[in-house]
Amino acid sequence: MAGKTTRFMLTVPNDLAQQTEELKRTVFYNKPYAEMYRRLIQLGIEQLSENKEHESYVIHCNPMSK
Repeated sequence: MAGKTTRFMLTVPNDLAQQTEELKRTVFYNKPYAEMYRRLIQLGIEQLSENKEHESYVIHCNPMSK
């Protein structure tokens, strides 16, 4: 990870929070929450970068487009 960091707050729906709690218990049990969220974000970015259809996904997921 780069030397400088940025702090931000993330608000998620309850169902997503429950899913991340399950991941914390089963996969990231020995890691801090911050590291878990960094890894999940990193994996999502990598997945979108590999997926050529990510532009349409972003458009469909954008709450401002509704």
